[in-house]
Amino acid sequence: MKRNGFAAAIAAVVVGLAAYWYWSPVLAIHQMRSAAKSGDAAAFNDHVDYPRLRESLKEQLAAAVESKVAERSSPNNDLARAGAALGSLFAMAMTDRMVDAFVRPESVMRLMQEGQLMPRRKGDRQASPQEPDATPAPDDSASAQRREPIWTIERQGVDKLTLYARRADQPEERRTGLVFERRGFANWQLTEIRLPAL
Repeated sequence: MKRNGFAAAIAAVVVGLAAYWYWSPVLAIHQMRSAAKSGDAAAFNDHVDYPRLRESLKEQLAAAVESKVAERSSPNNDLARAGAALGSLFAMAMTDRMVDAFVRPESVMRLMQEGQLMPRRKGDRQASPQEPDATPAPDDSASAQRREPIWTIERQGVDKLTLYARRADQPEERRTGLVFERRGFANWQLTEIRLPAL
């Protein structure tokens, strides 16, 4: 009887560890969103690989700039091509600086709360409970629901997961992806932000 109890205890521990391992990315996302909501940058930053995040954004923006330059440059005009190449160099230098300045805890925390990197426009912002006009008008509730992000999760194997955010009034192509990768047994870090098509 003792042996059966010991085997059951071992089985329970193994099942518990397996469940924790499987659900660990969801737990990490919950911890990040809670830290973002409470403004706890230290706890939030434990789950973010900022150098890789910046690199992923720089690569996406550089590809978008090159694509736009290629669209607009004339293949038969050497001067136009040289001007486009020079413009592309300036744009990439500005993009690198912009990403370095912009990818900070507060902007990534906003992304985890609102599903977007840029702050909401004044018309989009919901009144906070401290503001005198905090009671929304009846017709504002529908527009508030459209502004709230819809979150979906896609797993790419056992060590990678993408959390997608989009507003209810936006098509699927406009969603932003947050890519998380496993570090060790059950730790996860945000390593990439996939922007919608620019």
